[in-house]
Amino acid sequence: MLKMRQRTKLMIYSGLIGAGVIGVLFAGYAVYSVNHLNKTRSALIQQYETEIIQLKDERISTTVAGWTTKTKITAGHKIREGDLTSVEMPKDSVPQDWITSKKDIAGKVAKVSLGANTLLTQTLLFEEEAATDDLRYRDMGFVDLPGTLAINDVVDIRIQFPTGQDYILLSKKKIQRLSSGVMTITINEGEILSLSSAIVDAYLHKASIYALLYVEPYLQSKAIPTYPVNQAVLDLIKRDPNIVNMAEQALQLSSRPDLESGLSVLSPDKVVNYAAQQANEVNKADSMEIEESFVMFK
Repeated sequence: MLKMRQRTKLMIYSGLIGAGVIGVLFAGYAVYSVNHLNKTRSALIQQYETEIIQLKDERISTTVAGWTTKTKITAGHKIREGDLTSVEMPKDSVPQDWITSKKDIAGKVAKVSLGANTLLTQTLLFEEEAATDDLRYRDMGFVDLPGTLAINDVVDIRIQFPTGQDYILLSKKKIQRLSSGVMTITINEGEILSLSSAIVDAYLHKASIYALLYVEPYLQSKAIPTYPVNQAVLDLIKRDPNIVNMAEQALQLSSRPDLESGLSVLSPDKVVNYAAQQANEVNKADSMEIEESFVMFK
């Protein structure tokens, strides 16, 4: 009986030892498997990361970054940073003058109307001239205006004499404001001098000052002014500065719509005489003073 008990104990011990050995072997295998799996996983991750980097490098080498418009931009609109969105495109599909920096775009002006998502290039934009210290706003109610004129349109202001001679007085001027036949533009000191001469010239010689619209103002080159400043008129202005205001009032009267409708029933010769009579009635005393000053100067 005792021997049976001892044998049973030995069998139990043997079973426990065997189970322990198997457990140790299984644990070792499990640890090995986990380590191997981790190594394999790390190798795959490293491989994928390398491939991703290679793909990114290939994409970078074949694409370029640029800027497009978010919405439609009209010609003459000054572009702001908020109007832009960044895009990446195939390198071989963009023009050579595409713009890469937002700073090189913001503040520039569109030459033509641009649709949404238009890639911006140097050809499509230009930079406005910086305002000079002598730049001033000038209201003009004495200029014959085109019927379709609107704010932001661009015009040349010309002077035409009864002899048929026609000169460019002011070139490529943007309409800043427009109200009741009076337009506002900006002019510098030299242009003020030319304009003053032309106003007196137009009054004394019954010339007309009128505006002509540009078709594509931001694509067309600026015209060169051809009006020769009249030295005799400049000397007259120096002697009597008020002559410019007097002449301007007379020209403004002659360009009013109701006056034009009245003149439409007259012959060309009568139109000239009628306009002169109306101007004399507005400021007869001042007009006589202008004529006397001009005669004395001659």
